[in-house]
Amino acid sequence: MEQRTIAEIGVCSLIIIFCAVILWQAAKLPPGSFEPLGSAPVPQATAGIVICCCLIVIVRAIVQIRRQPPLAHHVRDELTGRSPRNALVMFGGTLAYVGLLQLGMLSFGVLTFAFLLLLIMTLNRFSKSSLLPATITAALFGFGIEFLFTRVFVVDLPV
Repeated sequence: MEQRTIAEIGVCSLIIIFCAVILWQAAKLPPGSFEPLGSAPVPQATAGIVICCCLIVIVRAIVQIRRQPPLAHHVRDELTGRSPRNALVMFGGTLAYVGLLQLGMLSFGVLTFAFLLLLIMTLNRFSKSSLLPATITAALFGFGIEFLFTRVFVVDLPV
């Protein structure tokens, strides 16, 4: 798979900023009824894990940039020749997923399954060989997360 180090650093930096806002806002939430799992600790832990993962990606990208040709070479390679189609599909899919969840038209499990399948297939450039593993993965995570939240953690999910 093609490595785009500058893009990785930029995207991870934006994700870190987004997660920092989540950490800040989650600190204002009242304690939940299922402490230590509750309304504030779960998003705080999730945001903390995502920040740590992003920092690992950023460090790896910086190390890779330092080992290879000058920075100008990386920037030129990353800004030329690629179509934004896959990024637009992912962005549109994310907007549709959030919008449909808000409208409550379909269950969380069904929407999450469809969303994950779209993202996995987009990342694999709609390869026919990845359809079966993508479907299995999307089903396990989409319906598994719905089961985990509704039955184990007793969290109300969108319809």
